[in-house]
Amino acid sequence: MENGKSQKHFSLTLWIIGAVLIAFAVLNFYFRIEPFAEWYIPIIWYGYIFFIDSIVFRISERSLITSKPREFVLMLLLSVPFWLVFEAYNLFTASWFYQNYTWYIHLVDFTTIMPAVLETFSLIRIFRPFAWLDGHIKRTRKPRQVQSFKAFFMACIAVGAISAAMPVLYPRYGFPFIWFGLFLLIDPINYLIGAESLVARVARGEKSFVLQLFASGLIMGFFWEMWNYFAYPKWLYSIPLPIASIKLFEMPIVGYLGYLPFAAETLLFYALFSSFAFSSDNPIIGIHR
Repeated sequence: MENGKSQKHFSLTLWIIGAVLIAFAVLNFYFRIEPFAEWYIPIIWYGYIFFIDSIVFRISERSLITSKPREFVLMLLLSVPFWLVFEAYNLFTASWFYQNYTWYIHLVDFTTIMPAVLETFSLIRIFRPFAWLDGHIKRTRKPRQVQSFKAFFMACIAVGAISAAMPVLYPRYGFPFIWFGLFLLIDPINYLIGAESLVARVARGEKSFVLQLFASGLIMGFFWEMWNYFAYPKWLYSIPLPIASIKLFEMPIVGYLGYLPFAAETLLFYALFSSFAFSSDNPIIGIHR
């Protein structure tokens, strides 16, 4: 009982801190008080992460930060190499560039990417939108089925590897593969090793799972681009397409489609490199395997 009360108090503290950080960062878009304006990304996004986590806990009585702090720390650490993959791609494609940033602030910024997406997914999963699309859900996956499809998934991995290499080999035309090449590569690997896989979810009839994940990507994309638009340190895009001139904030409208596979890649990358993230009592994103 005492532990439950302390968790509730801790979650309430997260809610207050999160709300204050978001409000302060938004106000500072206009006042630009340094050094806070330069650090707006970690200020506003840690505020967002704390705020959403506290809401998830109030509804479900469990959440990532409150219930599984070690997993939260793991997520922060994995978030950095995850985004550095995309930064490496950008060295070849030059699809975006930064203004008024320093490298050490960047590293702190990158820690917020993965938890922001997956905390949002946690909240969406609670309300189960698109659940009406789910058929009869099969909870088990037979080893014989996995073995029979092994050759198919090995071919998928090969296609994924080629797709992931396209932005490097042909940066002028291959830059769209930045946003779904990793998905095509990692998802079949996860399926074969028994980690989280969208193919496995769909095969079990859980179509809503994929749409909920895509929805979290679009929500995050909107907030990322909106808060970036008003910020002092910001990123801008250089996309060689005629339709790229039609924008919402700094992002071309067509670019928001990239947030759908990006959300999937965020989940799959975390699942691939975390050995205990998806246990049956896992509070992250309401997953029960």
